[in-house]
Amino acid sequence: MPDFEQTVPLVEVLLYGILNPATIVVAFMLGQKANEKSKLLIAAFAGAIAGVAVLYVATLLRIWDAPTLGRSVAGVFIVSLVAGFVYAGVGYLTKRNRN
Repeated sequence: MPDFEQTVPLVEVLLYGILNPATIVVAFMLGQKANEKSKLLIAAFAGAIAGVAVLYVATLLRIWDAPTLGRSVAGVFIVSLVAGFVYAGVGYLTKRNRN
């Protein structure tokens, strides 16, 4: 019988959302491809989706503490979205050829 009283540590949610390599890479690369600042939110959204997808796969494979963290996927998505917006902004500011 599953234990539904188990809580998810907020620190894990924050760290996973901020430091997920999939979120960082996807948001940064799409931020570099953006030609308008308004497209940074799309890049951040794609990065957050990539981070949640990696969490889903890790939960299916029961890697580390992913099944516990998977219970708070909405919180992970929100933190990843905010962090992805920052990473997309950095990518946008560091692109080489601006028109």
